[in-house]
Amino acid sequence: MEDVIEEGDRIGARFTYNGTFSKPFMGYRPNSAAVQLRSIDIWRVKDGKFVEHWDELNLLEVFQQIGAATVRKPEEQ
Repeated sequence: MEDVIEEGDRIGARFTYNGTFSKPFMGYRPNSAAVQLRSIDIWRVKDGKFVEHWDELNLLEVFQQIGAATVRKPEEQ
């Protein structure tokens, strides 16, 4: 957990997860690549319980790290 912010009935947090690509994932074979996933989560709290949750995951970076995606720079004109 990198950051936590609380305001009103909302709690926001930023996370970084680290691991190794060691099991098949969405049809891709593991290659022992180091993988880092970053996320931002927001929860709404009511009566001391989480009642809603939203998150944003940076999956493009994960696919790049396991060799499943590349990003090309646009060609100069």
